[in-house]
Amino acid sequence: MPVMDEFKEEREALKHGTLKEKLSYFFEYYKWHVIAIAAGAFFIISIGWHWLTQKDTAIYAALINAVEMPRAEEYAQSFAEAAGIDTDEYEIHLDASMRIDLNVLDQVTITSSEKLTAYIAAKNVDVFVTDEAIMQHYAYGDTFLDLREFLSEEQYAQYQPYFYYMDQTVMEEYLANRNGMDTSNIIEYPDPRNPEAMDDPIPVGIYLKADSALKDSFYYTGDCIAAIVGNTKRAENVSKFIDFIFE
Repeated sequence: MPVMDEFKEEREALKHGTLKEKLSYFFEYYKWHVIAIAAGAFFIISIGWHWLTQKDTAIYAALINAVEMPRAEEYAQSFAEAAGIDTDEYEIHLDASMRIDLNVLDQVTITSSEKLTAYIAAKNVDVFVTDEAIMQHYAYGDTFLDLREFLSEEQYAQYQPYFYYMDQTVMEEYLANRNGMDTSNIIEYPDPRNPEAMDDPIPVGIYLKADSALKDSFYYTGDCIAAIVGNTKRAENVSKFIDFIFE
């Protein structure tokens, strides 16, 4: 019997079949169509829901080599209130997920470094908080803003005693070596607290006080420094965050 005639007979028989038989027939012949349509609908709904519910970022702080403590969420909420940020519309990202050890090139360090580099390139990172070793590595990679060009006069006067300095001359030498232009010299980095010993000192970071509330919320071992990423696009909230860190 031709296929079409067989198909017509099956359809005619189904007219008098039970509901169970009709459903069984439908899923046997159309289940993959249903699955494909359902998957497509789920994908479209998911994208739409994400787009409708996604919040803009008020600030993104990369807290490198920090350990998030129980009161971290409370700290973020306190900043939102102090800065007048509506958390129903904006998100505050205090990201303590990245671990970087310059002496151990393990998978965690590689993954964290790649993530940080990508986020900075995409202008997603505003503030950078880390220990001296990591700060030095990124400061001499020309990552941070000159605080003289960002802070107000009042802020500059208030935070100057806590500045972390880098030497522009040394940075240029570092970048030349990194780019393979000169590998003959071993670079000696100056004391970041002693600008008088530098050829061209630039303040690029601020040391956190020992009793900083941020350090209570995100545990660091030893000294740590806050810096502003050079391509930040959220200057107003960054300025408020710096004041909040040091209040």
